[in-house]
Amino acid sequence: MLRRPAEVSTNVAWAVLVVCVGLSILLLSLPKENSIRVADRLGLILTSPYWQVRNFGEDVLRTRDENTLLQERILSLELMAQANERMVRDAGRMAGPALDVGFSGELVPCRVIKRQRSRFATMIKIQSLEPVAWQPWQPVLSGKGYLGRLRTVINDHEAWVELLSAPDFALGIEIDRTGLLGVLHPRSGRFVVDMVGRDEDVKVGDLIITSGIAEVREQAAENRDSSTLRGFPVGVVSQVSSPSEMIFKEIIVQPTAQFEYNETVFVVVPFFSETPPEEGQVPAP
Repeated sequence: MLRRPAEVSTNVAWAVLVVCVGLSILLLSLPKENSIRVADRLGLILTSPYWQVRNFGEDVLRTRDENTLLQERILSLELMAQANERMVRDAGRMAGPALDVGFSGELVPCRVIKRQRSRFATMIKIQSLEPVAWQPWQPVLSGKGYLGRLRTVINDHEAWVELLSAPDFALGIEIDRTGLLGVLHPRSGRFVVDMVGRDEDVKVGDLIITSGIAEVREQAAENRDSSTLRGFPVGVVSQVSSPSEMIFKEIIVQPTAQFEYNETVFVVVPFFSETPPEEGQVPAP
């Protein structure tokens, strides 16, 4: 039960009034120069704690925003470095970059303001610091890797994100070391990769990245590019086996991103994106 806020007693109110009147009379009775110095000192003593607290709060907020921008810059540099390394490996395999060579876009920092309440969270609501011309299906990253994709655009500041842990999520992936392609999706509380032949070269510790291959979705009829760019880290192979009765390997992946808690996430917006999306293009979660 909520308690009523404490009320100031009449005696305390009268005491404060008497003190204020006494100080006023004292200041008026002092010589002009002395009264100004005393008033200035009293004002400093009474208002100094307030300004200290206020300045501290403003410094905390400013530091938080600067930290978010630094995280964005660090993640951009890491993605570009990984893309360059991937180009070298593609050339070493003598296959050439059959897919997009890596990161191309702008990272928009956003704050997580709401989370779907369930045992396995599948949706988060994000808010950008500035207006964004974003569209559904754009990839969303945490500081460590691929987190999900934009699902519903609310306005140019807010949107819903579908997490990789959603039951019907399917993502085209690539094994970074070998270039093998597959499909990753959640199953029974863990992440598995399908469509990789049982005789293919897959090892524990292999890095899994997004493949860049377009996925089949309900919105395909609208001729909107729904593919996820190649090269975003998704996870690491934690278990792999080749059952004799199956034609595909059983591959379990440990995701790099955390789905339980995220304070800041990054939406990948293409550099050429200029037209804001129309509201209501995708059903609300």
